[in-house]
Amino acid sequence: MDIGRIEDLLKKFRWGTLQKMYGCAHSSIIGFISTEWINFSRENSIIDGAPSPETGKGRKGQTNADILLCKGDGPFIPVEGETNVSKYHEKLSTLFTYLDNNNNFDGIEFGLLFMTNLCKGDTKYKHNWEEIKQRVIKNKTNDIALVSIIKERAPMENPSFLNALRN
Repeated sequence: MDIGRIEDLLKKFRWGTLQKMYGCAHSSIIGFISTEWINFSRENSIIDGAPSPETGKGRKGQTNADILLCKGDGPFIPVEGETNVSKYHEKLSTLFTYLDNNNNFDGIEFGLLFMTNLCKGDTKYKHNWEEIKQRVIKNKTNDIALVSIIKERAPMENPSFLNALRN
């Protein structure tokens, strides 16, 4: 799939919705991507907890994407969502493994790595965006789309019940 079509597809997602998700939000992010994908077309579906591209090794050593977006009867986009910057490289490796397995995952167009980063405070992530980007660029045989969202702790100006829970 060419870069323009990948970009057009990703622009259909309502990424701004994620700014209203508080906390780590991994399962909510995966749910968001799944719901958006299913709503794009009647022929779209997802496999939650995608089967491993490395079979025959038992459970140990397998890697599984968070979800596999499917189109019609085939796999289309393996997705890894990650809220921990230290795991970005591992998740990228998983996506490369899916893209390299044409026997079981023929029809995959590209992989999607969704990264979220806190940008302030004690829990600020040391974002390794440039390293990840260069690794994707150097791998000329596989297409990977990177989506990165920066999250800030919302100011809690009024003493509401919701703000007390978020604290």
